[in-house]
Amino acid sequence: MDADHRGRRALRRPILEDDEASCENQGSEAREHELPSHRLDKALKVILCLQFLQVTAFYGVYLSLIVYLQDVLHGDSASNVASVNLWVGVSFVMPLLGVTVADSYWGKYKMLLIGYSIAGVGMAMVTTSATLLSLSPSPCADCAPATLRQELLFLSGIYLCGVGLGGSKAVLMSFGAEQFDDKDDDGKKAQASYFGWFYAVGNMGMLTAGTLVVWVQDKVSWGIGYGICGLIVAAAVVGLAATAPMYRMLPPMGSPWKGVLQVLCALSRKVKLKVPDDATQLYEEEDVNNPFLQPVHERLQHTDQFRFLDKAAIITDEDLDQDGNRLWRLCTVTRVEELKTLLRLIPIWLTSAVHFVASTQAQTTFVQQGTKTDSLIPAASLTSVETVCVASCVALYNSALTKPTWRLTALQLMGLGHATAVVAVAVAACTEARRLRMAEDHQLMGIAWLLPQYVVMAVSDASLSVGQLDFFYDQSPETMKGVSTAFYFVCISLGNLINSLLVMLVASVTAAGGGTGWFPPELDDGHLDYYFLLVVAVTVVNFAVFSALAKNYTPRRVYLALNSS
Repeated sequence: MDADHRGRRALRRPILEDDEASCENQGSEAREHELPSHRLDKALKVILCLQFLQVTAFYGVYLSLIVYLQDVLHGDSASNVASVNLWVGVSFVMPLLGVTVADSYWGKYKMLLIGYSIAGVGMAMVTTSATLLSLSPSPCADCAPATLRQELLFLSGIYLCGVGLGGSKAVLMSFGAEQFDDKDDDGKKAQASYFGWFYAVGNMGMLTAGTLVVWVQDKVSWGIGYGICGLIVAAAVVGLAATAPMYRMLPPMGSPWKGVLQVLCALSRKVKLKVPDDATQLYEEEDVNNPFLQPVHERLQHTDQFRFLDKAAIITDEDLDQDGNRLWRLCTVTRVEELKTLLRLIPIWLTSAVHFVASTQAQTTFVQQGTKTDSLIPAASLTSVETVCVASCVALYNSALTKPTWRLTALQLMGLGHATAVVAVAVAACTEARRLRMAEDHQLMGIAWLLPQYVVMAVSDASLSVGQLDFFYDQSPETMKGVSTAFYFVCISLGNLINSLLVMLVASVTAAGGGTGWFPPELDDGHLDYYFLLVVAVTVVNFAVFSALAKNYTPRRVYLALNSS
């Protein structure tokens, strides 16, 4: 019995309230890898330049892809849409795979270098396909479609671009965030500012691709247009390789999903056990091995939420055996708390996905509205107004960071994004109702009436995106910070998917029985305003759910445990 008791004491590290105080004084001295301020500024400027380059190159391919498939490769309408949708789906899933590979094996810098190199090869193939006459069909409208060889060369090229640039999206974002020391308030404010500018610079890249690059492709030459994208990717590869000494490079953490699987495996072994009332009876090591913070290691405080998961940290007689792999049958409180944190974040993440149901209207139904107005400019050009407004909102937010009385927390910023999304779509509904009334009198509404909904949607997108990136990176477990940035891109993809399904469902239901429905071929015969009201209802419910989740959210609480070595 004495030996058994000593063994349990050796395994258990009680969670004491004075641990944090005993470590705080030494924490700042123990941190390594912190960049000097001048190196940090240079590194961040280069990373933001890389963001501009990769977004410009990616959207230089994306925005004109369906036009190239239709006008150059002579594909039919259905296959062209399917090809674009499949390519976009692959490209926006790649961020999740990219950060997983980076965190597990290569590290973020190496992953970026390899990703950009893959994209460079893809752009060379696309440019060659669009330049050499033997590798593309004849330009006449009634000519035969592309041959199998011609299609394979072009499609292989764009998929390499999608894999390389898509896999680098979230990696670059988290690589920039790693340059900060975010263990104090100044570091956290600087990191929040970085996420804002990262998002704004990305929007400027989209604007550049949608104006300059697309214009060259359409009016000058497809080969020159794609060649510009290729040069942009080459500049990213050279720039990243030449600036290697600037960066704070942290070693790979290991698979971000390993800890989750360990807790679930240990829980399955002990599912019939009863969780002790005293949390100090649960297993915790003195040092939590986290290469991100060496020689300072993060240790999380125990929380009462999801207490059934604490079973994974219960010490049993079997765990006293020192010669087995204990990680898969006994987990620390910190490891369990990491899974609890992830479970708290998932519902909030889902509300962000629903937000993008409203956000995507700016690129779809708002544009359809614009095509039915009196305007000398293309309706899609209004998205440029939204881009400029987004950059202005980010600048305003970063200014507010320097004024504590004006500063919003990440959750408050996300709440502002949800609330203004409701307003933006409601304004669109009122505008569309007005346009339909004027159409009945054979009048055209001026396109300027659409500006308010674009401006309010820009506020919504900027607020939610910046708040989400900051919140998820700050609150995610240390081993999953890279993955948390990838969730942002998956969130956009999921929101667009939900909107597509909702449109198809509404169109089918409202047209049942032979009616015109809300989405007839002629927009003036439909009721897009009704669909906007439906989206308003969805976003109002979503905002209410988010507010409840945010009000009851339990932030992760950290002790700093020093490495005893």
